Amino acid sequence: MPLPERPMPAETLHARLQQEGVTQRDLLRSHDSRIPGTHTGWIDVDIHALTPLFLGTAGEDGKENRPFVINEAPAVPGSALRGLVRNQLRLLTGGETGPVNTPQLFFRAPVSSADNPRSRTVMQELHRLYRDERHGTPPSLPSNPMPAGFLRHEDGKWRIYPIATERPLKIQLEHLKEDFEECFSDLPPFPLPPEPGQENEEKRENYIPAEYHREFQHLKVTALCPEIDVPKKNATYEYNYWAMAVLPEGEAMEEGDEEAVRQRLDHRWKNRKSQDFRRALEENRHEAAPIRELTCVLVLTGVAAGGRKNAYLFPDEGAGAPLDVPDDLVALMESASQVTQFQERNFPNDEDVAVGRADPGRPAVRDNKYGSFARNTPEPVWYRTDDSGRVVSFGRSGGYRVAVGDTETTPIERAVPAAVLSPQHAKNHAPGRAVDVPRALFGDIDLFGAEERVTAARGRISFGSAVSTGGAPEYPHPLRVELLNPGRLCFANYVVQPARNKWGTRPDLLTWAHEDDIRLGGYKVYLHRYDGDQRFRDMSPSEDRKGDTERDIRPIDKGAGFSGRITFTNLTSAELGGLLRALLLGNPPGGGDQHNPTHAHKIGMGKALGLGSVHIRPRLYLVAPEARFESLDPDAGIRAADRTEVSDHLAAFDGALTEWERSEAVRLRRAGPDDWRSIARVEALLLATQWRDRLPWECTRPMDLKEYALYPVLPTIQERFSYCEAHRRPS
Repeated sequence: MPLPERPMPAETLHARLQQEGVTQRDLLRSHDSRIPGTHTGWIDVDIHALTPLFLGTAGEDGKENRPFVINEAPAVPGSALRGLVRNQLRLLTGGETGPVNTPQLFFRAPVSSADNPRSRTVMQELHRLYRDERHGTPPSLPSNPMPAGFLRHEDGKWRIYPIATERPLKIQLEHLKEDFEECFSDLPPFPLPPEPGQENEEKRENYIPAEYHREFQHLKVTALCPEIDVPKKNATYEYNYWAMAVLPEGEAMEEGDEEAVRQRLDHRWKNRKSQDFRRALEENRHEAAPIRELTCVLVLTGVAAGGRKNAYLFPDEGAGAPLDVPDDLVALMESASQVTQFQERNFPNDEDVAVGRADPGRPAVRDNKYGSFARNTPEPVWYRTDDSGRVVSFGRSGGYRVAVGDTETTPIERAVPAAVLSPQHAKNHAPGRAVDVPRALFGDIDLFGAEERVTAARGRISFGSAVSTGGAPEYPHPLRVELLNPGRLCFANYVVQPARNKWGTRPDLLTWAHEDDIRLGGYKVYLHRYDGDQRFRDMSPSEDRKGDTERDIRPIDKGAGFSGRITFTNLTSAELGGLLRALLLGNPPGGGDQHNPTHAHKIGMGKALGLGSVHIRPRLYLVAPEARFESLDPDAGIRAADRTEVSDHLAAFDGALTEWERSEAVRLRRAGPDDWRSIARVEALLLATQWRDRLPWECTRPMDLKEYALYPVLPTIQERFSYCEAHRRPS
């Protein structure tokens, strides 16, 4: 759903009160007092499950996850209902937003770089533009290497000392394993990864991934490297940066070591097709090449699987002039969202350092995760500099993803309009900024300016849990589903692609977003997808062992009913209308047919799998506090609002929303909406929440990894519905 340039200000819904002299400050702090001209009461909500529904609790290892219950009755937690309503209100009014779970934006790289023309073209174009924009040059061997050096923390400052050689040395993992077994008796085994497609289950199960290779990480060794006396343009020149063998640190090369180096060099050159290598073999250059002995630090850069077959060696002598590294860049790289599982396991805190190593002084990062940079010892890194020589990015591998292109702002800050970016994701926000509608209704910690003694305000809406009304049977059998958290690539789906004319089937279609030329496409929504129970019967657990990301869940079956209550205090008619609109969406004031409604919500887990579609029917009750104060009758001052009154509140909100969007259209010099339904953002929401006229199952099928890699940046919801409607099969 598209982002607005600015959120709808909450004061748009307070206009009538402000005309009567009530300030926004008084209204937002009125949860414990009465404001004349506002409405207080509650909304009873009846929730009907249109598909199986799962809001559960984590089960013990190996056991299925059961539904959330209150007094042994299945229930929808109040927190889940609150999140649903707040999100719908945010979508309607264009409220503040931020990243899903990480402050970094990464490009989406095709995974089929070798077997698809589009993917190859995209990858080449991606690398060219991405690296050019990072003020660097492609690491095309042998002429333009990626700079590397040692990151040091000294005198309270961070610096990178470039390595003495043009680039780090490489060594094949196969050679490394052989040398470890023969010369390093005090090290544990170093098994190689299974080859792609290898069916040796025993080898696959016994392989220790590189995440757990920290005993080898930053190990001091003596590297044996041939010195080939040829021009740089000669293909064999690259072997000046290939170590053919390693020895323990300080151990001198013997005759047998030199022979092994030359045999490996001879074997590798025979497998190369270049004329330069054939000529080198004919001239016996490997026999004449002297062997350099370099003291190096071993660097493992990631999971050694598939195409990853090499390790790196950083010469630790003769470092170049230091380059200053901004503190905030280091802080960003050490953030919990940036530290990967590989980094966490390979770079532990001080207590987990292998015996006999120097204390690196690694403090735990946020949330007690490890993976920070050493304070007491140098750490090998690759880096980029701008034209002035300033370090703009660095990482623990040569192909690191750039987390930030400018140390003053993050990619998210550049991708989201400043007025829409929530404060926890921006550096330039201060308390007292314009209040959007969700913050005004639900409260926040910084609703008022710094001049106020207290900047927070409590929300004027509260949510109770919705408990089963008796018709909530569990699904006949558990479902085995794959439930994943949004990862660092999650934003790639929502990013607006600047070159829209590249959509389609052209092989040069770009499926990535560059961090300096991007715009967040909008808010995330899930479409309804359901065509019968057969889909879920196919998810029955098998006898096979579960994968790491698979869970066995026991959802509540479709047809289940829940009843809950939402209470509110001092809402204006337009605010109350906004709350009702978030519950009703485009349904009529009475909610419509609960078994086959026009619009429905999504709640709980497994939304992308077709779980969690529910219809909500609200029943509004208003309270007159004066009447209740004057009578002991428990029903005094309470009345149920009829559909006409509900329609009036909805009209107040719809009218205020339309007028705001029209004023924005004038400011931005574009056509304004005819009514609230024709606002592009609302139109997208009403399409996404369609139940009765939802898209066919095949139009909402999740993509596999290869499809995702080659798929264009997602079109708008309107474009998707138009395309699918034009190709809808006759029922």
